[in-house]
Amino acid sequence: MPLEAATEKITLNSRGSGENVQLLTEGDMIVPDINPDIYQILKADEDVVIDKVKTEQGRINFSGRLLVSVLYYGRKSERQISFMKAEFSIEDYIVSDGITEDTDADIIPEIIHTDYRLVNDRKINVKAVTGVKATWSNSDTVEAVKSVAGDDSLQTKTGIMNTGNINEHITEEFTVREELKLPAGKPDIAEILETTAEICHREVRAADGLAQVKGDFKICVMYVSTDEEFTIDSAEFSVPFSGSIDIPKADDDMFCMVRMKPINVNADIAADSSGEPRAVDVDVTVGVVIKSFSRKSNTILEDAYSLSAPVDITKKDVEYIELYGRNKAQGTFRGSVSTEAKQPDIMQIVKVWGNIRNGRVNASDNIINVDGTADMKLMYIAKDDNTPLNVIETSIPFSQAIEIKGVNDSMSLDVVTEIEDISFSMLSEKEAEIRITVSFDVVACENKKCGIIVDITESENPQDCPASGGAVIYTVKKGDTLWNIAKKYHTTVDDIVRLNKNKIDNPDLIYPGQRFLILKKFV
Repeated sequence: MPLEAATEKITLNSRGSGENVQLLTEGDMIVPDINPDIYQILKADEDVVIDKVKTEQGRINFSGRLLVSVLYYGRKSERQISFMKAEFSIEDYIVSDGITEDTDADIIPEIIHTDYRLVNDRKINVKAVTGVKATWSNSDTVEAVKSVAGDDSLQTKTGIMNTGNINEHITEEFTVREELKLPAGKPDIAEILETTAEICHREVRAADGLAQVKGDFKICVMYVSTDEEFTIDSAEFSVPFSGSIDIPKADDDMFCMVRMKPINVNADIAADSSGEPRAVDVDVTVGVVIKSFSRKSNTILEDAYSLSAPVDITKKDVEYIELYGRNKAQGTFRGSVSTEAKQPDIMQIVKVWGNIRNGRVNASDNIINVDGTADMKLMYIAKDDNTPLNVIETSIPFSQAIEIKGVNDSMSLDVVTEIEDISFSMLSEKEAEIRITVSFDVVACENKKCGIIVDITESENPQDCPASGGAVIYTVKKGDTLWNIAKKYHTTVDDIVRLNKNKIDNPDLIYPGQRFLILKKFV
């Protein structure tokens, strides 16, 4: 009777990553016609959004935008402070072996350095250096043998193959609209100078084909009041939000890493219930990038031999990833910031914001260490009518150890590091303390190689079996298993255990130096 192999299709992901590359983006910001001339730049912020990632043979193409916003003092204008923003297109590619048009790739950008140069009172030249890191996955399908029937004397060994599946780059945008009302005691709004939004308390959960994301916006509205002196004031709001993203086959066993950030914020003055300009209509567009991970345990045939006739086994060499572990952590870090010699004293802190820079990750001995800095900016209202708003900057270093048992430096590590919360306090008229809560989300994957049995048949050139059996005393060597010994001497694991039951307590645990009686068996 011919052998009958039961097979199952297994999807395998192999993973790669490229060297970090840098790209330079340069352009000019032109002052809008309705804005006054520039006297002095108060602050500038920038971010990079990757809109499109596409692969082809040997390379990853990507495009996106550099988003820049500037708050500045105007020259000879009733509008002492003005705001403007601009976008600059970016487009580049990364070359690497192993990439095809079917490769699933992710591009992670990080601003490394920016330079703002005032060309004239209507133009700012912007230069930004962005570091870009790429990761990718290739998918393959193999028809693996799970079990074999058709030969009662066939000995089989099955095992579990744990495979991981990664969707590298799932993107979505959604917009949150909210009407915000000024707290009691705040003056009415004459003009909105700037509205910013930061995200904290990020969460993502996969279920029923969707990834549910949620968090809280910290929205800061800075405005000119309607009082006689047209003073500058600000108001902060906390706004919860949620959204959903389609992810095929998403279920409770899938877990996701999320990168979320506001990519556009618009605000308009609105009237409250009394008709007073004490409300703000805010639209926040959120850019979301999700990397999803799932795992599957596959039962496969690892080896086989027959006591009656030789068999031919066909194997296919494959590469795959195994999801090794995930862990999260949070840490609180603090630093102080002081005014420079020529800056006026602090009267009131308006807001504090910042970004993670220079993240470094290394792993050894069950521990993943994440180090870097948070570049923080503090805006304050000064005791000076000529320069009522000022910005001071500082960098807060951080270092966090995250435990994943068994992790080592050869593994592939995905890390998302975010500032989850910011608090501050004035220490004096010249100094303030900033406290940040940083979240760390780490996934460790191990790249593996093995041979998978894809076919098993009776040999077309059967070898003659010995005419008679025999008995041997075998001394166990390092690396031996009962399966390998049984296969070598043409017997079964059960027979070896039965003949040496006083020496074998656990068939999966034998020791060098043990001596076993073995009877060769032929059917």
